[in-house]
Amino acid sequence: MDAINLTDFLTPKLVPDARFVVMYESRNITRDISASLLSLRYTDYLSGQSDDLDIQLEDAQGRWRGDWYPGHGDTLMLSMGWHGTPLRAVGSFEIDEVELQYPPSVVNIRALATGIRAGLRTVENRAYEGMTLEGVAKQIAQRQGLELVGRIESIKLDRLTQRESDLVFLRELADTYDYAFKVVGSKLVFHSISELAQGKPIGSLALTQLTNVRIRDQLREVPRAVEVKHQEPAKKQLVEYRIENGKTVAVPSSASKTTSSGDTRKSRKRAASAEEATAQAKADLAKSNRERATGGWSCVGRPSMVSGNVLALIGEDAGKFAGNYLITRSTHTVDRNGGYVTDVDACRVSTDAQTADDARLGIQSVAHGKV
Repeated sequence: MDAINLTDFLTPKLVPDARFVVMYESRNITRDISASLLSLRYTDYLSGQSDDLDIQLEDAQGRWRGDWYPGHGDTLMLSMGWHGTPLRAVGSFEIDEVELQYPPSVVNIRALATGIRAGLRTVENRAYEGMTLEGVAKQIAQRQGLELVGRIESIKLDRLTQRESDLVFLRELADTYDYAFKVVGSKLVFHSISELAQGKPIGSLALTQLTNVRIRDQLREVPRAVEVKHQEPAKKQLVEYRIENGKTVAVPSSASKTTSSGDTRKSRKRAASAEEATAQAKADLAKSNRERATGGWSCVGRPSMVSGNVLALIGEDAGKFAGNYLITRSTHTVDRNGGYVTDVDACRVSTDAQTADDARLGIQSVAHGKV
């Protein structure tokens, strides 16, 4: 592909050579985009919403609001990175809206990741009996003509009733059992967030390599255990299941006047079976622990910093904030001066110093934007 160096259009060359390629309906329009570019911003989410692309263009000559006006639903494909390295293909997008700002004359093109078809937004009334979580996701994927991607634990679900669209139903189901869910092109992506959190870091960065760092460690709000309730039909009694240190035990319900520790979270969800109760409790505990240290930062653009990847924050300057962080959102911005910045939201998933040291091997390539 004909990758354009932004700084070919500008002088002097005082910034790193950010590069990108934009395809419009399979036609390379990178040169046209680059000549008018004010900024290009791609945002990637771990779960819950579509990735998006925003392109802001100077339009003093009226081309983008005239002959070059894009069509609604037309497709854009984006690749980006740095001069001298392979570009990373970040996705395919459908144009959703075009906005004019005047004066000065600026056109904003906003596009959403492809794959969210009308059928996914159509309200459904269905019941799922005695199926696994994987079975439900696979059935919906097949109904929508999508390929299911990801390894899903065999969690048997007693009964589920759907009274919303497939998109909303799957999003809520994924959240209940701690999975990341989104539709990307022809794929329905369903990944265990806990498994993603255990992934090997793609590299490491020191605090001094970052800007706009914001990390909050909530020392007092992380529960050691989670309890969920399940109605036992045979015994006709309410049973609570407690997850602590990876073990599941049944405990008396709150109806028995038993009190729980202040560091135990009681879920308000009511599970239909013991297996569902256990899976929900594990999911709640995993999410609670990831919420302990959350935040984000900005840095020189790294195409590999996308949601679902793990990055190690290392070095003495990081202090107690060091560790492995799971990226939950990343925004990649290229401006007309050729600058490329990545801004991420992340949560800490490990404070294992050895794991961070293992990732140190990648620090040179990350530091130079080559990962």
